[in-house]
Amino acid sequence: MNKKQMKHALFGAAIVALAIGGCAKDSGPGIDRPGESDRWITISGAMMDDEAGDGNGGTMVYSVTPEQAKDPNVSINVFDDGMHVKSQRTARLQASADGKFLYNIQYVGDDGGIFNKYAVHGGKDFRPDGPEVATADYVSTSPRWLKAIEGVGVAVRGTANDAVYIGELPNIVYQYTSTKIDAITLDLNDPKITANTSFELRLSEAEEAAGYHIWRIDMPVVNQAKDKVYIGAGVRKLNPISYTLGDDGVPEFDRDNDAPAAWAKTIVLDYPSLKNPKVITSSQTRGSTNGYRSTMQYVGTDGHVYQATTGEGISGGGSKILRISKNTDDYDPDYVFSLDQALGVTGSHIEAWKYAGNGIGFVVYSLVDEEGDRTSGHIARIDLNNGTGTKYSIPNETALNFRQIQSIGIDGNDVYIAVAPIGQDGNIYIFNTDTGEMNVGAKLINKTGNQYIGVY
Repeated sequence: MNKKQMKHALFGAAIVALAIGGCAKDSGPGIDRPGESDRWITISGAMMDDEAGDGNGGTMVYSVTPEQAKDPNVSINVFDDGMHVKSQRTARLQASADGKFLYNIQYVGDDGGIFNKYAVHGGKDFRPDGPEVATADYVSTSPRWLKAIEGVGVAVRGTANDAVYIGELPNIVYQYTSTKIDAITLDLNDPKITANTSFELRLSEAEEAAGYHIWRIDMPVVNQAKDKVYIGAGVRKLNPISYTLGDDGVPEFDRDNDAPAAWAKTIVLDYPSLKNPKVITSSQTRGSTNGYRSTMQYVGTDGHVYQATTGEGISGGGSKILRISKNTDDYDPDYVFSLDQALGVTGSHIEAWKYAGNGIGFVVYSLVDEEGDRTSGHIARIDLNNGTGTKYSIPNETALNFRQIQSIGIDGNDVYIAVAPIGQDGNIYIFNTDTGEMNVGAKLINKTGNQYIGVY
């Protein structure tokens, strides 16, 4: 047996053993787990690889009932008692609204881009449900993706092309940089790819000439009418008159970090066809709309899409929440929510947030210092209708780091957030969407270098 065959054989044996173990009725510490529940609350944790908090060692998951999640006398140790989700690095997890299914697209490695669906049965009992789906040929082994609406996933990839220039070296003139966009839709109920697209995307002539281009995309969401999909975008700027030659002799234009950032942008496609791409632009902020690992845009109760931005820093007035109108499929020029103004802080950076209904949201954020570094971790309840917000007081705020956070859970009027410093124990915190009341729930047992990153 060659090394590759041996690797797959050992991996298969491990999965069989995991499946057998996953069906056992053993309980985590402090948990007297029932065999069935109408609703499971799944907690995820990321393991360290080389450095504490890097989250690159893989992902563990464990599920409890809502009653257990709310009980401060219950202890949950996802790292010792949970199931390891298939993924070489941090898994990109999503869940059904009722908590009964967990979805994952494996991130990088030999199986990067493989979609898996699991039925949740409590504890470490997560059972494969439906076929695996290979997405790498369409959106790479490290796609960005979300559950864009219930039962539908959208995975995307944005790749900046080499700069186009005219003339002969060294007398060349920069022209533009385009972006190759790839996207697919996934049926989450009966796992399969249902549509795909690939196209070249360019910005306006003025933006292109100045060196601006889209370099990363993420956080797709389908609108209320289910006829458009909005994809968040990050924009970079090159210096059109400064370059170095790569090893292949191709000029590589230098980053221009001193110039103003681009105005916030979103890619709009028709849904479900994924055709007719266009870019919409907001002049309310120069932030990015692609986020990192947590959902950044939601369809509101009023049908408009509310979209968080990041990267503004102190000079840009901190993170904003913009609104894409359900009537125009474009930014509402008369609406902007400033987290800095709502909370009376400086340099807020939204790491994750959850739209909870009727204009109410819960925000996990850090603060950017004068050097541009994100510090501390905080939680606030915001009202998007009147532009206000209230910060909660939680332990260890200066030690908290929410940069890896993937999900804020919601079940009825209860919002669940996992709060624990890297390598230290913490708790699940539960917030009432109507009253704003905060309660401390189950204890989260941590391990050195690891962190809790999501509730589903």
